[in-house]
Amino acid sequence: MREASHEAHCLTVFKNNKKFELALTSFDSGHAQAQASDICRALEADSFSLSYKQIDEDCIANLFKKLAFNDFNSKTCSDWEGKYTNDVPCVYILGKRIYVKNLILKYLDIPKDDTVTKSTCKSKTCINPYHFMYVGGRNAKLSCGDLKLLLAYRGQGTPISRVAQAFNVHRSTLYRRLKNERLSTGSEGYR
Repeated sequence: MREASHEAHCLTVFKNNKKFELALTSFDSGHAQAQASDICRALEADSFSLSYKQIDEDCIANLFKKLAFNDFNSKTCSDWEGKYTNDVPCVYILGKRIYVKNLILKYLDIPKDDTVTKSTCKSKTCINPYHFMYVGGRNAKLSCGDLKLLLAYRGQGTPISRVAQAFNVHRSTLYRRLKNERLSTGSEGYR
């Protein structure tokens, strides 16, 4: 359900003389532009355009909306409501089959090499990025994958309190983890 403070847009992505239209919900036009750029990257599209044309939301529009608003949490599975190929959630966009978990990783700009395509909840239908198995380091409260999700959502401007709520940890845990990451990589980090 769309809240009054949200804007509705139509995103059209183009690749190899094909186009795909998608309903897009955002806080404002800047948020819509950032989402469009992330979606275009995830779909490996050549270009995109945004308009205020009203179109119906489908399962892929709902997925990108949930990703943009960080509408996932670590406790609840999110079952895919679209098509499947070999019992794996997928979509057909721009003449190509795309597996949903890979699409999510590309949208969040998480390298596929850092993940295992299984879910920690053991559900083949779950597309919750907090349930993806990630390879890499360990942390008592946050795994390597949790850090990658934290960095991805912070890079998109998601408030730290919202991410903390999704991970079911205190926001100071996330700030500490970001500080440690900044010190270990020598980068500026996220605020």
